[in-house]
Amino acid sequence: MYKWPQGRVIRTICLLLTLLVVADLGYHGVWANFGASDTTSQNKQMILGGFFAVLCLGALVGGLVAAGFHPKAVDFLIEVELEMTKVEWPKGGNLVRSTLIIAVAIAIMAVLILGVDFVNFHFINSWWPWIYNALSGIR
Repeated sequence: MYKWPQGRVIRTICLLLTLLVVADLGYHGVWANFGASDTTSQNKQMILGGFFAVLCLGALVGGLVAAGFHPKAVDFLIEVELEMTKVEWPKGGNLVRSTLIIAVAIAIMAVLILGVDFVNFHFINSWWPWIYNALSGIR
C-alpha cells in the first residue's frame, strides 16, 4: 500500500464506506425482489442482479485502489486527515447555541414557505379557473 502508516484513520473510514456502498448495492440491487412468481420476471431479475453484482465488484475494486494504491487519492486523504487535526471544534455551549439558532431559522423558513404555499394554493383554486376560461374563450 502506498504510504500506509500515513492517513491510516481516513483510509480505514473510506474503506468502510466503500464496503457499505457495496453492501447496499448488493442487497438492494441483487437480492431485492428476487422471489418473483413468473419466469420472465425471474430472468429479468437475474440479469439485473448480475449487472448489480458486477457494479458492486467494480465499486469495491475502485474503492480499494483509490484508498490504498492510487498516489493522488492517497495523498489527498493524508492531507484531509492532517487538516482535520488542525480544526478547532466548538465547545458544548457554543454548539448548543448554534444548533438552537439553526433550528429556529429552519422553523421560520418552514412557516414562510407554508404561508407562500397556502397563498399560491388559494390563488390557483380561486383565480385559475377564471383565468383559464377567459384565455381559452370558454364562458
